[in-house]
Amino acid sequence: MYRFAYCQPHTKCPNLFGWYLILKPNDHDALMELHKGIANLYFFKFGMDPHLKPDSEEGMLKNPVRLAASWLQSMEKFLIAGTTVLVNSSGGMMPYDESKVRTAIERWEMIWPSDETWPSDEFNEREIITISRWPQGRHYYLSSNKGRVFVPSKYRNYEHAKRVAEQYTSNIRIKNNTGPLPDFQ
Repeated sequence: MYRFAYCQPHTKCPNLFGWYLILKPNDHDALMELHKGIANLYFFKFGMDPHLKPDSEEGMLKNPVRLAASWLQSMEKFLIAGTTVLVNSSGGMMPYDESKVRTAIERWEMIWPSDETWPSDEFNEREIITISRWPQGRHYYLSSNKGRVFVPSKYRNYEHAKRVAEQYTSNIRIKNNTGPLPDFQ
């Protein structure tokens, strides 16, 4: 069971509210599941294989494996100190005690509630979720124009990927017209 809080991240931002995953220091399973989603987000965001240009400046700075490991190290500093952490849908984190919680809900899946209610101009752009699959690939993947983390990172069939995407928005696209192709068994 995952717990999400709708809160104001900081009193200096009185008009900014959003949904955050509540991650407790001893919740190792949720941390590892979230970390896999973060790694997947970096692969989609930078669209690069870390093996292509390992010694180049671009390869060093945008290496999704290194970035995901760095994210995990930052998270571990909070959790080792015994601090409960709030994580937004893009992987941003902050201590729970620095926020003002309005309400909280529990979900069986790590699916952030819709953030279309956020009043900040940064989030008023309508979210677009793209469903894609590698040619002849076995899994479907989701990506968002808002840099959202999706957990799990891959889906066995098109219908499952679409069902998860619909929990966030009705604005769903299919990459490269791959559409709901027959699933491989």
